[in-house]
Amino acid sequence: MQHKMIGVDIGGSAVKLGLVTAQGQIIARRDIPFRIDWSFAECAAAIGDEVAALMAGGADVAGIGIGVPAYPHPETGALMAPVPNVPPLATGSLKFAFAERFGLPVVVGNDGVCAAQAELDFGAGRAFRRFAVLTLGTGIGGAIVIDGKLIDGPNGLPPEIGAISLDPSRSDVQDVVPGAFEYLASAAALLRRYQDLAGSDVVATPREVFDRAKAGEALALRVVDENGRWIAQVVGILSNILNLEAVILGGGLSHAGPFLLEQVERHAKHFYWAPFGRPPQLLLADLGNDAGIIGAAAICFASYGG
Repeated sequence: MQHKMIGVDIGGSAVKLGLVTAQGQIIARRDIPFRIDWSFAECAAAIGDEVAALMAGGADVAGIGIGVPAYPHPETGALMAPVPNVPPLATGSLKFAFAERFGLPVVVGNDGVCAAQAELDFGAGRAFRRFAVLTLGTGIGGAIVIDGKLIDGPNGLPPEIGAISLDPSRSDVQDVVPGAFEYLASAAALLRRYQDLAGSDVVATPREVFDRAKAGEALALRVVDENGRWIAQVVGILSNILNLEAVILGGGLSHAGPFLLEQVERHAKHFYWAPFGRPPQLLLADLGNDAGIIGAAAICFASYGG
């Protein structure tokens, strides 16, 4: 029997889990809300219970991969930098907690890297050797593939695309990097911008903002257009530095589909370096919002086989 891996995609608002085959197919799935008021123990128990549910019935599970919106230590899995979107994970290691509970190998990776691994192995990235993946969710992550391989730095950490400074003058943006991409163009930023301009919280989700924009509402169109411009600016920066073949957009905002691509493409042409010739292809992630689950499993397959 071929082994399977469990992929766990942890985001600022939800935890999505799946039982994944070596071919990248999710054959069972679970999801729960992520609560920022959890203690680490409560977080590990809640997510662990969902892992246990996927393992019930004798599934031949060989390991657990976990994607997190932060930088995990390569050996301990503990998070190495501030974790504003997932504070319960700041005080413990899911790698150790799950290895002890389930007796299985556990790999913890950055969520952007997981998504890129999924697209490289099973999705839109299979057609390219040089591309970037942007995961546009509660926060913003991403990864870069050069010559068919994910790149990282000498400390083993991937690029922090969400920390690219786009507008340091923005006094309303408070972060380690002023005017960071994540705090200007994430799903959370999109919703915050709409609510600030509307003067109310009548709209509760980024999806609603996009729905209103598609229906022609002027305020929503303004906010979505601004969001598209920020994304386009980063697409241009990455493409001009790395001469990419493609940029793949995933994460929760990718649910907006071609409408999101339209907003980005309209602005992106102004940020490309013309002498490169043809601009990079701008694509939606083939795996959609499942890229996090599949990618978390994929990094485990890469480490332990299947």
